[in-house]
Amino acid sequence: MYRNERLVLYAELTLILVLLSLYLPGVSIDSSSFFCTMLLGLLILVWIKRKKSTRIAIGAILALLSFLAWFSTGPTNLTLGEQRVIALLLWGVALFMLISEPRRIPRRKHFTQLVKREVIHKQKNRCATCKTKLEPYVSNFHHVNGDRSDNRLSNCKALCIPCHRKKHVE
Repeated sequence: MYRNERLVLYAELTLILVLLSLYLPGVSIDSSSFFCTMLLGLLILVWIKRKKSTRIAIGAILALLSFLAWFSTGPTNLTLGEQRVIALLLWGVALFMLISEPRRIPRRKHFTQLVKREVIHKQKNRCATCKTKLEPYVSNFHHVNGDRSDNRLSNCKALCIPCHRKKHVE
């Protein structure tokens, strides 16, 4: 089982336990100790991830705010039930922050010399757009589909510098 699948499974099991403890009348678990167990689960997730990331920091801060919302006894306009709902919502957002993965942008890769030579040969040493003759060492190579990590021959075009600039302005 992959690591992300384990984290999602862990989150689902914890959520199921929370819902069961809230809705089963025969379960006599102290709500405060159960909430502390949930927070311990979040801390375990933070320890599992333990990367230097703002997501981890935000998740830990939300877990702390959840703890404060659950156990606050100061003068507020909220009932105990509303405080606990807010605490559970904060806990859920913290769990989401810890489980979800940030969107990764693929690293830019440059075309190999073999691909560059092949493209220039196929284009008969001419720009693919304006058909002017390409000077040695002055041609640019354009990723046709815009994916800078896709270095297939079919994704490469040799362009003169002005045409390449126009492509990126469009």
